[in-house]
Amino acid sequence: TTTRCSSYTRSPIPIGPYSHVAKVGDLITIGGTAGVDPATGQLAGPDIASQAAQILRNFEVMLAAAGSDLGHVVHVDVFLLDVADFDAAQQFLIERVPEPVLLPHPVMVRRIDALAREFGAELVVLDPAVPLGLVGPSLALPYDVVLHGAEVTVPGRLPGSKQGLAYVLRNARHVIASGTYPAAEADRAAGCSLPTTIVPPGVDTSRFRPLNGSERAQARRDFGLPVDAPVILSVSRLVPRKGFDTAIRAIARVQRTHPGVVLAIAGVGRDEQRLRRLAVEIGAPVRFLGRVANDDLPRVYGCADVFAMVCRSRWGGLEQEGFGIVFVEAAACGIPQVAGDSGGAADAVDDGVTGIVVDGIDETVAAFTCLLDDDRERARMSVASRERAEREFDYDVLATRLGAVLGI
Repeated sequence: TTTRCSSYTRSPIPIGPYSHVAKVGDLITIGGTAGVDPATGQLAGPDIASQAAQILRNFEVMLAAAGSDLGHVVHVDVFLLDVADFDAAQQFLIERVPEPVLLPHPVMVRRIDALAREFGAELVVLDPAVPLGLVGPSLALPYDVVLHGAEVTVPGRLPGSKQGLAYVLRNARHVIASGTYPAAEADRAAGCSLPTTIVPPGVDTSRFRPLNGSERAQARRDFGLPVDAPVILSVSRLVPRKGFDTAIRAIARVQRTHPGVVLAIAGVGRDEQRLRRLAVEIGAPVRFLGRVANDDLPRVYGCADVFAMVCRSRWGGLEQEGFGIVFVEAAACGIPQVAGDSGGAADAVDDGVTGIVVDGIDETVAAFTCLLDDDRERARMSVASRERAEREFDYDVLATRLGAVLGI
């Protein structure tokens, strides 16, 4: 049984680092951005960073639809890469601060309050909830929090941090969650039912679209993939949680009945060398594509027959898939998806409609086999995937929902 949350009494508390502030109409967003993993050169935690970018994209679409002036949007960001070209291309002003991390200090509360007054904000949106969200109850303005997954699951299950997270959540005006999984984890941590709206990561359905036959063949040639053989694609960071080893073991079995089938893996990460060794050891037909440029993502999705990310939960549920934007991008391209049963992946993939949710190698083999053997089923899921992407994950749809929550 859950109870409606009542707010705690406000009192000054230590605050977490924040790295960006964006004024959007009468509100500002303040959120963390990933740094660089020195081992790989990648952004640490790009899934979270990507979802944060999705929220800002939703703000932009929402205001454009309302006829608002985007020229007054300000985005202040801590980032360790040279992103001058990115900044210049945006429709809002970006100001970057020099600190790699803003450490918890009461001065930070005053700094955020001063920025809010300068921008004329009426609402602050904090992302992520921990540690950044700890500033919320001490701010002069009401605040909303944005939830993705891991930043709620881990603190919400550990003594001490759970109380801090609950303090943030119960004092928030509203919770904006990327899916039902982080929303449920937030209710669990808070010990009550929170005022929550689900705003999943979105997709540009005009950019991510199905390819015609000639486009598909050319894309396969460009990526070094066979034009006439079945291709299963995976796109993500190469880390244990994403379950690439399960996909590799599964494709090794599938090739016995489907000669020529290829598993194409796009991405880099700390698990890459282990995965390469595994593929060689078991004779799995795997092509490692490395990092695929952002501009090429729609084409690499669109040239596949099936998309797969067999994500899994680890560490007793402390590490789960928050949502899986790659599933939505594949869906927009009309590619059926195979997803591991972890966290919010079931939000992204409608089991039996747009794809298949699996648990373990045997179910993964069965899903691959089903989708490769049954052209009619694959075509049905392809159409359903595209329709769902347009209906539920298009930026215009999500921006309208977000605007209603924020009162814009």
